[in-house]
Amino acid sequence: MAQLTRRSFVSAATAVPMALRAAGKFTAPLNVQLYTVRNLLPKDPRGVILDIARIGYASVEPGRAQLAQLAPICKAANLTTPSIHIETPLVTDSFDAWPALKATTPKSLAQAIDECKANGAKFLVVSYLQKAERNAPGFYEKFADQMNRAGERCREAGVQLCYHHHSFEFTPGSGKRAFDVLVDGFDKKNVMFQLDVFWLSIAGEDPAAMLGRLKGRVASVHLKDLAPGTAKEFDEAKAPAPAFKEVGNGTIKWPQLLEACKDAGVQQYIVEQDPCPGPPLDSLRQSFRFLRSL
Repeated sequence: MAQLTRRSFVSAATAVPMALRAAGKFTAPLNVQLYTVRNLLPKDPRGVILDIARIGYASVEPGRAQLAQLAPICKAANLTTPSIHIETPLVTDSFDAWPALKATTPKSLAQAIDECKANGAKFLVVSYLQKAERNAPGFYEKFADQMNRAGERCREAGVQLCYHHHSFEFTPGSGKRAFDVLVDGFDKKNVMFQLDVFWLSIAGEDPAAMLGRLKGRVASVHLKDLAPGTAKEFDEAKAPAPAFKEVGNGTIKWPQLLEACKDAGVQQYIVEQDPCPGPPLDSLRQSFRFLRSL
């Protein structure tokens, strides 16, 4: 074995990525997107929420429709709900593509804002667009205007409106990609992004580079990993289940990514697992331990 000299030690140290050496321990509070435990919650909501708290998470990200049931359970478990996903028709004012939501969604955005604020929300997130609505000509330009108007109402009420993307927004075509339309169309004062590092990666994007591009416009990130060898996929419904990995079990360069999050001003770090390789709580535990090890 070669002798370790001062010169070789210094050379080895300088080979470590600057972000890894500068970042120190990652201690930001961690949140869980409750979609991860969607199949467990109906069976034992109290037990699942308590398990999430025991792992060490500080907060959860529910859907607005879950608040009535879960808010008191979260409060008892000392988990906050700073970020809440809201129904898309509250912004678009159209249930044509969302008929199942019509009976359970508030009649106005103002009502939803009040409900979410009463449960500690700081961020309201529009998280999905149905194919039936997004494929209409000129949809994204119109949607950006609708988000801007809704975002202004949210800002005036003291909360921040955000948009959560998938991979379909990055589909290449003859014109601008949908994501670029939204980046250009969203008013920076009124609408921010919730970036999902998995969906960026499977669309062929570099998450750290995207954070740099959108510096100051990213309120939160969804953290999950991408399996090695996964092909690009722009249809989110066709993303293969084995492609989804716990944080640290895939190809994403986490020290550099977390440093980019810090530089971009990210306020919420939210762990999510869509399909899970095993029990969902085990996946959440693995991701938590890995992030705390950095």
